[in-house]
Amino acid sequence: MSLDPYSLCPCESGKKLKFCCSDIASDMVKALQLHEGGQSKAALKILQKIYTSNPARAWVATSLAGVHLFLEDAASARETLQPLLQESPDHPLARILEATAALDLDGYEKARSVIHRAFTKGVKYHPEMIGSMAAGIASTLYEEEKLVSARQHLAFAMRFVRDEDRQQVFMRLLDFDGDQGVPYPLRGVHNLRPLNLEAEEEKIFRKSVGLSALGCWHEAAAVVSQLTKAHPENPELWYDIGLYQAWDGDQDQAAVSLHKAASFSDDFEFATSSETLAQLFDLEASQTSEVVRHYAVDSLSKVLTLFDEIPRLHRDDRLVGGEDSHGQISYTLLDRDPVSISDHETPDLKQLPVVIGVLVCADKAETQNSSAYCHMVVENEFVDEMQKLVQQALGSPLENYSAHTLEDITFSQWADYRGLYRQYYFDNETPARLRAEIGKKNWENILNEQWPNRPFAGLEGKTPQEARSIPELSYKLAAAINVLDSFADRYNYQIDVSALREKFGLPPQESFSVADEQELSACDVLEMLRIPIESLTDDQAAILLNRTQLIQHAGFTEKVLAEVLRREDVVELERMPQIWHAYIDLARDKYDREEALNRIEQAKVWAEKSGQKFEESLQWEMRQLQFLVIDPQDDTIIPFLEQMHHKYLRKLPELEEAITAYLNEHDIAPPWDTRGKILVAGASASSISQEMWPEETPQGSSGGKLWVPGQE
Repeated sequence: MSLDPYSLCPCESGKKLKFCCSDIASDMVKALQLHEGGQSKAALKILQKIYTSNPARAWVATSLAGVHLFLEDAASARETLQPLLQESPDHPLARILEATAALDLDGYEKARSVIHRAFTKGVKYHPEMIGSMAAGIASTLYEEEKLVSARQHLAFAMRFVRDEDRQQVFMRLLDFDGDQGVPYPLRGVHNLRPLNLEAEEEKIFRKSVGLSALGCWHEAAAVVSQLTKAHPENPELWYDIGLYQAWDGDQDQAAVSLHKAASFSDDFEFATSSETLAQLFDLEASQTSEVVRHYAVDSLSKVLTLFDEIPRLHRDDRLVGGEDSHGQISYTLLDRDPVSISDHETPDLKQLPVVIGVLVCADKAETQNSSAYCHMVVENEFVDEMQKLVQQALGSPLENYSAHTLEDITFSQWADYRGLYRQYYFDNETPARLRAEIGKKNWENILNEQWPNRPFAGLEGKTPQEARSIPELSYKLAAAINVLDSFADRYNYQIDVSALREKFGLPPQESFSVADEQELSACDVLEMLRIPIESLTDDQAAILLNRTQLIQHAGFTEKVLAEVLRREDVVELERMPQIWHAYIDLARDKYDREEALNRIEQAKVWAEKSGQKFEESLQWEMRQLQFLVIDPQDDTIIPFLEQMHHKYLRKLPELEEAITAYLNEHDIAPPWDTRGKILVAGASASSISQEMWPEETPQGSSGGKLWVPGQE
């Protein structure tokens, strides 16, 4: 490594090296070579020696601080930079390194001002370092559930990271926008509203926009807030302030500003959107954490034997943490003993066992001198009860225990929504038809009984039923419906928002018209859901389809898919089967068997018309069979099976055997005579039917599929 004496000096003075830091160049090169060669501590000694004689020398101070950071000594890095920053407070690299150290030592909240100063001073000279820092901050904010801020930092990072890192950041953005654990109104882009201002006021607003472009949203909010003195009731102004605050991670203040924006607006849809964001920020701040208990275990095998004898502890088939979690077993905790439900019963929801927590047992690591542990996460009101239940096996919980064993297991809920949705437990013998019926009854009970009569902070402590008769709360009630919809959307359940608004005496939703493809991509999610799909061109519909399938709002996705399937020419032929499958899945997620079967029939007509191959056409028959066997008494099953056998199964003996086994497990006698060995490939027949109706998880699936010979 050698430096051209006529190149710019690394100290960033703007001078040539020969006329600036040539006196220390040889020692600096030696130190940096050692660092790059993996000998950072040796490099540290050389740099410290040079630093002692002149601690404010930029090349030395920044290099030494960089090595300290590499060695994970952020405190020394920050201390090293102080003489330089006192002499050259705007030194770009020094400010970036100081911000990196502050972020590590103090966290984002306390280090914000230092970080933002680094953004403003360093982005021109070291954009890639700024982009990398912003991407790292996004991860921290996401873990802290400051969701809108996390996304905005990713979008900011996209502009500055290295080309080779840009795709990775882009994929993180896509993952965020498709994350159903994030309420859908908080996903995607959010745009500042234009303001009608005087010339001098416009300068202030433009200054805030400039700060926003540099990632300094805290400062942007402070600048634009000056305008509230002259415009104390301007809804767009308060909305923009709220966005700046949300982008900065201050969701509490963002909620306050957005509540004001909603209250001052005469535009009902704008008020509803602002209030929706505000209520969601309030709810995110109100999340209740469940109680966690940790226990040391001498003999895990004895403990598991005792657990297996407790009816309210159901051993799961999965390993917590995936395949790499050797020796970890989980139990689902129930609020009562499980009961078996026959196919002829119509169960009362109040009598069914409910999942109230999880118990994770981890065996001692073979390579470590450690104990086995059990970790219990349980709803607050059941803590004492479950403690007594496991007392004999586990003894008393540990007083002090810190680990990340359960960081991906949580039963936290919004305070106002606590207990609104219950996950019922079914044993393996519960018929799929009953699972679907109970799932549907659960949501009907939520929508018709529980939610309308539950008080909510967003409705000023009123219930929706009470709020409907108070005109001043109408926009808050409309927002509360959006919040309920986002809550249900986590479970892939559709709510008819228009019907619910009508039921509670609210005005119908206004359409959000878009002029071009740019608006389709740039509007926020709540605006997207109001786009009149039928008015779009085919090209626009294709763009909307892609964004819709990313956001995955069930109700709107269903409308878009229906329109795309009606037109047929919006997407290429090869993509159409996937569109049909998604359309069928949406009916399944609503527990609507008849509609699912109807959509399968439509798909079969399309497949025949479009000339699908034998194997592709067979997939529609397989899906139809899965829905038909849910009700073994359905008169159409036998005619369907006869037709399926004649057209497909007699040509595929292995598949015929698999279907025969599948039917036998559903107590359906096949209308053909089959002899020989019965084979089910890939999965057991029982698991295929059990997956037909999903167990209310945030992510939906396509359901199990029977294996077709020749198919991977």
